[in-house]
Amino acid sequence: MRPNLREVVRLWLAGLSLALLAALAPNPALAHAMLLSSIPASGAVLAESPQALILNFNEPVSPLALKLIDPAGAESDLTAGIAGGVEIWIPLAESPRGTQILTWRVVSEDGHPIAGSLLFSVGEASGASFDASSVAGDPLVRRLLWLTRTAALVGLVFGIGGALFGALAGIPPSATRPLAGLVLTGMAASLLFLGLHGLDALGLKLSALASAAPWAAGGSTSFGRSVALWSLAGAIALAALLWRPALGWIAALLLALGFAASGHAAAASPQILTRPMVALHGFALIFWTGALFPLALWLKRADGAAALRRFSAAIPFAVILLAGTGLGLAAIQLGPDPRTWPTPYGWILAAKLTLLAAVFALAALNRFALTAPALAGDSIAATKLRRAIRLEIGLILAVLALAAGWRFTPPPRALALVPAQIAPPLSAHFGTAEAMADLTISPGRAGEVAVEIFPYDGAMIPSEPLAITLGVAQEARGLHRMTYPATRGADGVWRVDPLILPYGGVW
Repeated sequence: MRPNLREVVRLWLAGLSLALLAALAPNPALAHAMLLSSIPASGAVLAESPQALILNFNEPVSPLALKLIDPAGAESDLTAGIAGGVEIWIPLAESPRGTQILTWRVVSEDGHPIAGSLLFSVGEASGASFDASSVAGDPLVRRLLWLTRTAALVGLVFGIGGALFGALAGIPPSATRPLAGLVLTGMAASLLFLGLHGLDALGLKLSALASAAPWAAGGSTSFGRSVALWSLAGAIALAALLWRPALGWIAALLLALGFAASGHAAAASPQILTRPMVALHGFALIFWTGALFPLALWLKRADGAAALRRFSAAIPFAVILLAGTGLGLAAIQLGPDPRTWPTPYGWILAAKLTLLAAVFALAALNRFALTAPALAGDSIAATKLRRAIRLEIGLILAVLALAAGWRFTPPPRALALVPAQIAPPLSAHFGTAEAMADLTISPGRAGEVAVEIFPYDGAMIPSEPLAITLGVAQEARGLHRMTYPATRGADGVWRVDPLILPYGGVW
């Protein structure tokens, strides 16, 4: 006996209750972690060896790898015994004279690793041997991370979602084997993703995947909890497909809770709101997406009308839930300042929303123009509905591939949480034979800054241009040229205040 619409609503509410219980678990994290300051400051020349190095973050982090490189290039592993927290204290023995580099890798509550380096000198600056790839990580590992993350999302969402549809409306016999294959593919990809995540967290090459270190590091992050929930959900989904269909509800709920156990959106503040929203967003996505493949097969059969009717009755709940939670999470992730939105995270979100708008439009066409004729036995409408469903599947595959890219992009709201830091201003001089300008950025660090521009003519005499426009870009991170008009103050200084520089590095 299949559940009626009232039972469907009760199950949705039960899922909400469980998600709320998961969200109420104690969790001190606030957002994606970012380094705020260090003692000593990077580049400092100290009269004597420091007793400790201190890294100060905007939220608690856990150390993964801390290595000190001395002036001769010898490395010392300082990770053992270092506690996590907002401040990471790293005791030092007597340091030799010259320039030293601390390379650090930590992980935040959202599961994403953060890496950097701290350069300081004792007595005098000297040459230092340093491989920048130890901080940047292996590009091949990062590409495989995206690929396995995408494969895990596709396999688990479509496979477990298919098992959920089987609990609601049944699946045709020809769907069981493909859905089980999708679940197994998703489970295997998620496990491989965990190992690759550990490689990326530790900054190791792909060849180290056979060792225990990356698996232990990946499992120690919040993604370890997610993969454990996904694996359990996959096992239960297989039982639902092969034995008892009602288990599909449990499998889908576990998968949704796995989505809420890690990631940028789940770790945003206030987590009492964001974690349930992520779980409900995931559950709605699983319900809708998982129904598409078995529904397309049902439409080829003479007895498929009942499945289409049940799906048509339940899908409005999923659409409302998916759209409502998605818009709420997007608002939280972007933050209140539109100036911080044009980042890789914002561009991925814009592309995802565009694709989802097409999915919603297609779904509306299916429901209001094709479903009723198909239920009435119109074979042409049924054929058009199957084609539309295949197009929906293609669009959702693209959406999942885009969502996998968020693993590498901090959200704009994380940048907004970083308080203004006391840092010396940075200055630059630009000029041609006809015009010159001095530019000062205060403070000299990533985040919200103020820019002052002092224009001169070719003879270095202050000039009065009609307008000044400042252009900034960081092509290495995909941030193309953005322009900002400067405003002339009463003191004759032109200013862009404030300006958001989301990353450090060369602009």
